[in-house]
Amino acid sequence: MKKTNLIYFVLTSLIVFLILYFGFLYNIYIHPTEILNLDSGKREIILFGDFKYLFTVINCHNLGFDVYSSNDCYKDYYGSFLYGPTILIFPSITKDFADVLIHIISTVLIISFIFLNIKIIKPDNLFKYLLTTLIFFNPTTLFLYEKLNIDILIYIFLIISIYFTKNIIVKLLILLLLTLTKFYPAILSIIFLLEKKIKFKNLIFFFLSVLLIISFFFLFLDNLKSIIGTLDYVSQSFRYSFSLNSLNKILLFFFNFNEEIFLKLILIGLNIIISYAIYYFFLKDSKFINDNKLDDNSNFFIVSSSLAASLYLIFGNNFYREIYLIGIIPFLLNNIETNIFRYILYIFISKYIYLLIFFPYYYNADLNVNTIAQILITLKSFIDYFFISILISVLFLFIKIYINKYLKIN
Repeated sequence: MKKTNLIYFVLTSLIVFLILYFGFLYNIYIHPTEILNLDSGKREIILFGDFKYLFTVINCHNLGFDVYSSNDCYKDYYGSFLYGPTILIFPSITKDFADVLIHIISTVLIISFIFLNIKIIKPDNLFKYLLTTLIFFNPTTLFLYEKLNIDILIYIFLIISIYFTKNIIVKLLILLLLTLTKFYPAILSIIFLLEKKIKFKNLIFFFLSVLLIISFFFLFLDNLKSIIGTLDYVSQSFRYSFSLNSLNKILLFFFNFNEEIFLKLILIGLNIIISYAIYYFFLKDSKFINDNKLDDNSNFFIVSSSLAASLYLIFGNNFYREIYLIGIIPFLLNNIETNIFRYILYIFISKYIYLLIFFPYYYNADLNVNTIAQILITLKSFIDYFFISILISVLFLFIKIYINKYLKIN
C-alpha cells in the first residue's frame, strides 16, 4: 500500500472509532440500539448490538435452550435465531470476557474492512479519495459499524476469496463456512465458474459446492423453516431498509391493494424485464468487456451484484446489506471510460449523496403524518429498484460473455 493510502487508512480508522465510541453523529446518521437498565432506570446505548446478540444466543444454546424457537433464555421478539449452526459451536462466555472479546473483534473487523477496501479501490486522485470516503462514511456503512452485523465478516471473506487466494480448496472452505453461518452466501458458488479458461477441476468444485450446500439445507430444514418464518418480522423500518419489500408495501398502501405476494412477483418480473431492456439496448455488444477485463475486479462485480440483487429482491434487509454494492466499485473505476459503467458509478455516488442529505430528516420524522418524509423514502425505494435493475442488466452481459467463451455459442 502506498504511503498516502496508508496515511488515509490510519486517519479513516481513527475517525470511525472516534465516531463510534464518543457518540459523534448519533441520532443524525447513526441511530444506536438503546435498552432500559433495570438497575439505574436509565436508557443505555448498546454498541455492536448485533454481535453481542450472538454471544447471548451461544450461551443459551449451551444451556440447552432451542434457540431456533421462542424460549425463556433471552428476550427474542421474533422467535428464531437467524444464523446457521456454525455460530453455535463456540463455548459459553462470561459477560465480562464477552465485552472484551467484542471490542477486540470489532476493532479487527472494522480495520480489516477499511484496509481491504482501500487495497482493492486503490485511490490515487481526489475523485477516488472522495468516493472512498463516501463509501466509509455514508449512513449505511455507519449503521454497519455501529451494529457490527455479521455481513461485515462475510464481505471481508468475500474479498479474501476473490483477491487474495487462488487455492480452490480454500475458496470452497470459505464458501461452506459462510453458508453455514448465514445461508445466502450459497450464491457465491458461482466463483468456481469465473475463470478465463474453464478447467474441469472448477466444474467439479462448483457441483461439489452445490451438492454440499443442498445437503446442508436438507439436514437443517426444520431450523431453516423457523428462520424463514421469522424473516417477515426482521426487516426493519422503511427508514433504513434495502429491500423490494419496502417498495412493495408502499405501492400496496398507495393503490389500496391487498395481494402482497402477487404484487411482489409483479415487481420482480418487471425488474427483470427492465434489466433485460437495458442490456438489450445498451449492453448487448460484448465488446464492452474483453478478455483483459475479465479479472478479479470483474469477478468481484459479478459475485457482489449477484448477492446484492438476490438479497434485495427476495429478503427484507436493513440497509447495511448495501455493503455488497461496494464490490462493484473497483470494476467500474477500471472501466470508467465506458459510458454505461461511468453512469452506473455516478448513480451509485448520487444514491449515497442523497442519503447524506435526506436520511437525517426522514429518519427522525413521524412517517404517519410527514408527507415530505414519506416522499423521500419512496424516492429512495425507487432509486434502489432502478439501481438493482441496472446491476442485473450488467450481469446479463457477463452471462452472455461466459456462455460464448466457454460453450462457444454465437
